Order: sequence, then structure tokens, then C-alpha cells
Amino acid sequence: MRSYSLEVSHPVGIATKALRIFEELRFKRWLNKNASEVLAEVGVRAGQVVLDFGCGSGTYTIPAAKLVGAEGRVYALDISKKALDQVEKKAKQEELKNIVRIDASGEEGIRLEDKTIDLMLLFDILHKIDNSEALFDEAHRILKSDGVVSIYPMHLAEEEVERLATRRGFQLKDRKFQGRILIYSRA
Repeated sequence: MRSYSLEVSHPVGIATKALRIFEELRFKRWLNKNASEVLAEVGVRAGQVVLDFGCGSGTYTIPAAKLVGAEGRVYALDISKKALDQVEKKAKQEELKNIVRIDASGEEGIRLEDKTIDLMLLFDILHKIDNSEALFDEAHRILKSDGVVSIYPMHLAEEEVERLATRRGFQLKDRKFQGRILIYSRA
């Protein structure tokens, strides 16, 4: 008689993974709801130039534009024209005139001059980037010498982000919100 065995995932392992996913989604909802406070904590200040890379419909773009004020500027970059249209609509409703739309195809580099950005936001976007190394190279190019990249790597291990960032000329400067948001400066 033949014997067959089934590999069954350990129930505790499944429960732990499910709990971790639930906690991350709960944090993401909190983060979105408290975007202004989070952005202020990661360093968005009046007069700065900020790039919201992969901005989507503007969850962080709009609060960042309010924080940098009329003297500052926020570049909203995304490959979705529909999402960028939503950002423009929200900006118009809020009477914000300091948001600059950047339509990206995903093929070219970031169409900004060297050393023009104070702070770059990479919130819940890195996992969607095919060539993360090229993105970090571009970040290094466009950031001012004292500029920073603020990363919320929801779908990536922190070790992977650390490897990418340090290989591309960045060093970990700070961690915020129980270490979930990483702040890197140019090395």
C-alpha cells in the first residue's frame, strides 16, 4: 500500500502571517488618515521642494503642499494619468497652486534638474518598481546635498531597502513610527 503525505502549513505560522498583514494594513490606514502629522515628523517643512514619487491620487501630495506653503513646491509624479487628474482636482478644490504634475511613463528617468529636491517620498511604492537601483540612482541625482528620502516599504523587507539604499549612496538617518518609516540621507 502506498503512503502519501500532505504538506500542511503550520496553523500558528499562518496566523502569525495573517496578523502581520492585518497590523500593516491597520498602520497604512492610520498613516493615510494622519498624513500631515506624519509628513511633518519625517521632515516636510515650509519652503521645501518635495517629490511625491508614485503619488497616486494625492494622499500625501496634498498635505505636503500645505506644509511647504506658497514658497515651497511639491512635484506629484505618477504613471497614472487618472490619478494625476485626481491630484489636480483636489489641489484646485484646496486652492493649492504649488503642486507640479509630472506624467511618467516609467521608461525615462525623473525629469527634474540635479540637486533640486529637499525631500523625496517613497511611500508604499518600491515594490512596484522594476528597477529600484535606477530609482535610487535618480534619487541621489535629484536630491540636494542635505536632501533625504523618506520610505514606507510596506511590501518589502527592511533589509532589502537597506541593501538598495546603501549600495546607491544613502545611509539610514532615522526611523519613525515604530521603525516603519525609514529616512535616508545622501552619504
